[in-house]
Amino acid sequence: MIIFYLKEAFRIFRRSSFATIITITITTIAVLLTTISFFLVFSANNLSDKIKSSIEVNVYLEDYVNPNDIQSIKDKINNSPGILSIDFVSKSEAVNKFLAETGEDFRKVIEQNPLPASLIVKFQPDPLNERNIEQLSDQFKKIEGVNDVVYDYKTVLRILNFLRSFKYIIYTLSGTLILLAIYLVYSNNKIQMYGNRHLYLTMNLVGAQVKTMKIPIVINGLFIGIIASVLTLIIYYMVLILLTKVFNNIKLIPMIGVVDFLIPVIGVLLGFIGSYISSRKISQLLHD
Repeated sequence: MIIFYLKEAFRIFRRSSFATIITITITTIAVLLTTISFFLVFSANNLSDKIKSSIEVNVYLEDYVNPNDIQSIKDKINNSPGILSIDFVSKSEAVNKFLAETGEDFRKVIEQNPLPASLIVKFQPDPLNERNIEQLSDQFKKIEGVNDVVYDYKTVLRILNFLRSFKYIIYTLSGTLILLAIYLVYSNNKIQMYGNRHLYLTMNLVGAQVKTMKIPIVINGLFIGIIASVLTLIIYYMVLILLTKVFNNIKLIPMIGVVDFLIPVIGVLLGFIGSYISSRKISQLLHD
């Protein structure tokens, strides 16, 4: 029975070669759109994580703290959830940083260094938000030896709100692309199926079951999905090679393992979903 279904699937494949080429082309476009949507989501999450991990909170220390006190403060901060890194900035390093940023040497006016030592705290991207960064800052202020905790609240709030809106837009766009891809495959398979309407009517007249007509359509959709995946991989590597030649100074490292797995999975799924949904219309087609 399996051999029969495979033969019927190949027969559909060969019977309308022009329609098959159209279907493969549209499925390839659908695979490309879906792949792009996944890369958009990945890039949005990656960009969001990088920006979030660059947000800093400055924990200024009292002048009387000694190295043991500093280590104790670092340990207490590090025990808080979501801490990525803690860097100590001594009073002398604070002077050098001030000179580099402003170009003004206050030591010509005052002899003592008024700048305090500090700890620069960075946070893990997930689950960083304006609420927990404020809560953590309040906790840091209560630690013995901490003079003040400073960060640009408005800028941080603006960044986090932007990232949230940006990710919503990307997710919406990606979902739209995936739905569009499924619809393209489904509608094209439906058109091709209606083009073979007389064949299915003939099979129905000679007593063929609806299931016998559906399964070859689904298998044919899987074949088309596999071919579309291969074509998409070829297009991907051609674009990759082209970009590498155009941008000589940029090392474009392909995510070979991810792409080689993702694209075939997308192709097979789109081929299956599109052909399965369209095959469900056979009963309606036979009774029209």
